[in-house]
Amino acid sequence: QSSHPALCVNENNTSFRLHIEISTPTKPPTMPDGGWSGLEVKLLSSRVTVKTDFNHCPSRLLRSPSSLQVSSIVLLILFVATALPVACSFNKPDFILSSTKQAFKSRTMISSSSTPTTSTSSDGNGRSSAWPTMGRPPPSEPIQYVPSSDACKIIESVPAVVNYVAHETTEISTRRDLGGSDDALIGAIWAPTVVRMNNARLGVVRDTNDTPGTTKELTLDENGFELHSNLSDEDFSAIIKLDFCNQEEVVDTYYDLCQKIVEVSFGFQPSHSGDKQKIACVCAFDHNVRSTDRASVGQIKSNASNASPDEAAGAPQVQNPAGLVHADYTRDSAPRRLLDLSKPPKLNDVLRPKLLAQDRVSLLDPIIVQEALDGKRRFAFVNVWRNIDADNPVMDTPLACVDARTSHLNNLRVFKIHYVDRVGENYFVCPSKEIGAQKWYYYPMMTMNESLLLKQWDSKGGIAGGVGSDGVEGHETSTFTIHSAFLNPSCPEGAPPRKSIEVRCVVIWEKEEQ
Repeated sequence: QSSHPALCVNENNTSFRLHIEISTPTKPPTMPDGGWSGLEVKLLSSRVTVKTDFNHCPSRLLRSPSSLQVSSIVLLILFVATALPVACSFNKPDFILSSTKQAFKSRTMISSSSTPTTSTSSDGNGRSSAWPTMGRPPPSEPIQYVPSSDACKIIESVPAVVNYVAHETTEISTRRDLGGSDDALIGAIWAPTVVRMNNARLGVVRDTNDTPGTTKELTLDENGFELHSNLSDEDFSAIIKLDFCNQEEVVDTYYDLCQKIVEVSFGFQPSHSGDKQKIACVCAFDHNVRSTDRASVGQIKSNASNASPDEAAGAPQVQNPAGLVHADYTRDSAPRRLLDLSKPPKLNDVLRPKLLAQDRVSLLDPIIVQEALDGKRRFAFVNVWRNIDADNPVMDTPLACVDARTSHLNNLRVFKIHYVDRVGENYFVCPSKEIGAQKWYYYPMMTMNESLLLKQWDSKGGIAGGVGSDGVEGHETSTFTIHSAFLNPSCPEGAPPRKSIEVRCVVIWEKEEQ
């Protein structure tokens, strides 16, 4: 089973990209190495030419065609010959040939050549697979500036294309290796959408019952994210000297700083009774280094002389920025990840060497974790995101977040990540159909002295408690913030590549008063 990109041109010379899926037998006949070299078909209507290059497909997926395969291909070609000219006449991106999907039990999607491209493959059930790339907004979408008489322009918002999944998407999955790299993506139907990225440094407009036009800062507890820029000189001097590609330096030094930032951010929070509720523990447990130019960052390295091959294989690798709209935990995976942290570390747990060296069975106390899972303690996961380029602010591919109050449960789709020894889950996100659609924010020109805190999950949040949305009366606490990297149209040509680190922390509060 494999998907093959083909470029189609209709009579108006409008380009479309068509993904055709061809099924091979379970045990295809063998043939000399090289597979099919290609296929060119002039459709009977003479309006469309389909050229398909098979050379990019793994040889294990494509072998010489049997008579059944040839018949299937001919049927597919005849069907497309009839359906494609009709579909092309709509001249719209992301038009889905539902009749083709029903007839061949595959997904055939036509998208305008102006939309982001994807790399494609497929699973054993014939479902399309693709990791999206980030696209740029059309020239008709301008950068908006704050009205001012000053010569200096302040950005109010920029346009961006973000990779949502279409509403007809059901469940998505992939496999992730010990180094953090993902295999083919299964089951996603992408819906690239133009949105406005608001300048979060300007704050958010207050509720309607406040003075019109007044703003306030975005906060972790209400909006799901917030900015911190209060590093001490001592802490800043320490992180400037850090090699963020050295796993042990990050774990031994930087994790402590992230824990302190998270604890200060939450501080003491009001409990349900109106009293002050104290945090019991904050523990950093995982991290990713990302860059748009991974070669400039270098390779992740470990100084542990006694590291086993499995531990070395589990070292994280420098990743590309994640240019798709997602949230990091689900209602199932958040409590499951919390439980995992109360058990012996798994092969791809970055803290495994340190915990084993300290003869510790687990990162978290199993009794405290069970109390949190039983609802007796609040728990949360928080991501500490930082620019690690001391000389340059982030201009290329910044991170943007959605105000948690504008997120809705019915726009979430489960994404399963199959590790070697566990299954994780994220949410991918559909564009909102509700009034007050997802509102996006980003912090322009983030420096190394600043850290962006993103809430990944909070058991006190409205969505975590089964409510359809955060921010409704009685459920004002955010559950998480949806987020994505995006191509910044205000980024000057030749700007330095983005280099960032994100550290995941778990937070558990003291027991709730019953």
